[in-house]
Amino acid sequence: MRAYGRDTEPAAVVRVKVTLLGTASPIPTLDRAGNAILVEIDDDPYLVDCGPRTVYELIRNETDPGDVEDLFLTHRHMDHDVSFFHLAIVGWTAGRESLTVYGPDGTGDLIDGLYDIWKEDIAYRKEAGYPAAGIENIDWERVDDGFARETDSMRVESIPVQHSIETYGYKFTDTATDDTVVLSSDTAKFDGLAEFASDADVLVMTCTVTPIGDAPDDGFVWERYTEPYPEERRDVLLNYHVTPTQAGEIAADAGVDTLVLTHFPPYPDRDEIEAEAGRVFGGDVVAAEDGYSIEL
Repeated sequence: MRAYGRDTEPAAVVRVKVTLLGTASPIPTLDRAGNAILVEIDDDPYLVDCGPRTVYELIRNETDPGDVEDLFLTHRHMDHDVSFFHLAIVGWTAGRESLTVYGPDGTGDLIDGLYDIWKEDIAYRKEAGYPAAGIENIDWERVDDGFARETDSMRVESIPVQHSIETYGYKFTDTATDDTVVLSSDTAKFDGLAEFASDADVLVMTCTVTPIGDAPDDGFVWERYTEPYPEERRDVLLNYHVTPTQAGEIAADAGVDTLVLTHFPPYPDRDEIEAEAGRVFGGDVVAAEDGYSIEL
């Protein structure tokens, strides 16, 4: 298993690669994009979530937006799906011929909104010579408990998780090697998640209630996020998110090899996040930055 930062060149071609395109919470900062994870299996790209700035981060990580034909949404919160419209149109003009969006109830509203809000934009581009295929034929499939799909090279399964709205985690398995990556999405700790992630090579967990590090010395700073959450707000967040310790406990119970943490507040203390999770989990722990990738 190999891990790389944004500027590190991989040494060899592998079958499974996971890249965290964005690691932010809904509160934006200039150094991090919104939630999006690129899972590549046998060179086929699968995009999980499409938060703010996703299209730019695909390009930064040398992935053609037109190559993305499968988008898996975990839930309908802004920081996980707001760039859908951008991806839909840019991917189409980049040559994509089809797109299937998998997601919970309400996913179809995004597609309806695309055709409603951007109707004149789409008509203009068609007049300029772009074909109808790739934009007029966007499809979607409802994800629910027990959802599963399989191709020649991969299998994907879902689990409902514990968040403020209907939300799903996903498990991607390389059917040739059985290498497995589990993506929790936004969730509190609950009994079924460790079983779902059992013996996975990598568990990527959102981790929003974290130690706070130093804010930047210059530029705009969110002063309200330079201190830990007030106790009342923290208690509410823990109904829907986990701490590093809780994430480590889930990883330990699941017996995974590597725990990757993401979805941080604006100024996370990554060293302390890794240390907290590492006190209860004996595997590798990574508090990810944008562009972090791991290969199996």
